[in-house]
Amino acid sequence: MDGVQIMVQTTKKDKTVHPPGFRSKHKLSALRFTKYGFKSVDNSCILLTLGKKLKKQMDYTNSRLPLHIIWGTPVLDDGEIQQIEIIPRKGFFEIHAKIALPEPEWKTEGQIIAVDLGMRNPIVSIEEDGEVDIFKGGEILSHLQYYNKEKARVTAEVMGRTKGKKKWSKSLSRMSKRGSKQGDQSIHAMTSAFAEMCQERDVREVVVGDLKGIKKEKDGTGKKWNKKSNQNWQKFPMRKVVAQLRYKLARYGIRLSEQDERGTSKGRCSLCGCTTRSKLIRIHRGLFLCRDCGKYQNADVNGARNQLYKYLHQLGIVLSEGSSGCLAQPRVWCWDDHLWTVVG
Repeated sequence: MDGVQIMVQTTKKDKTVHPPGFRSKHKLSALRFTKYGFKSVDNSCILLTLGKKLKKQMDYTNSRLPLHIIWGTPVLDDGEIQQIEIIPRKGFFEIHAKIALPEPEWKTEGQIIAVDLGMRNPIVSIEEDGEVDIFKGGEILSHLQYYNKEKARVTAEVMGRTKGKKKWSKSLSRMSKRGSKQGDQSIHAMTSAFAEMCQERDVREVVVGDLKGIKKEKDGTGKKWNKKSNQNWQKFPMRKVVAQLRYKLARYGIRLSEQDERGTSKGRCSLCGCTTRSKLIRIHRGLFLCRDCGKYQNADVNGARNQLYKYLHQLGIVLSEGSSGCLAQPRVWCWDDHLWTVVG
């Protein structure tokens, strides 16, 4: 009881402190087994090693309990299950597994793609031959903004009813989970579509910008944006996009590399190579103008091509300025709540 009393006294003094949540008596706890606690017969059957106490509670005589599993995601034949977690749901049990995959055989032949990451356009890629692909993120961003506003509205209602004593409710929790699942689905589908596209186009390496410092961290470090942009960057899961690209590309033997992207967005014209800041104008978020060559281009495409130029220059590969491919019509990918498809 001493611990409970200390927690009650602490919450009275500091309103930001919240007591830990407890599982209801009628609910089951999740069970976690490491690789020493089970044996995988094949991808559809796992033998769990039961302890003496658990065997007694279950009135089970055998030392191992077979589990026949239906996987929602295909398990690769060369993967090794390291850990499983059995989570009780309504009317069924769900199994989460951590699978270790062998080191892929990295490709040594093929072209390099550079990617400019953003909010409005989460992925803008350009290949060495000048082909451009733009994944439009308007639907994802609108979805995030909608759920953030709804959560703020419901939170205000809850605080109003409880006179500021409570900020959370079951309905708010359900809303948060639903919004998170819908956002995760669109991002997973986008990264999968991009990885498959890279495989079809014989890509050996994808280059993205280093995200270190792109968001404001808890200690106050990071890039300073205006209020609206900072809110969007804080909510948009950009690191999740990079993490998913890394392991999905690795399945095809495509390496993901990160590099410092300073100066690639608006510090250089990718068509003529001009670096005079007074001649480089960001007219608005989606349009970039170079007064030296007098050409307009998509600002994100300019950033992606500068990323590619910078990386190839480090490798000693010369990328010609003003490639005709950079002026070609890009392929635009849009999300229709189910699939990412090329429009136009």
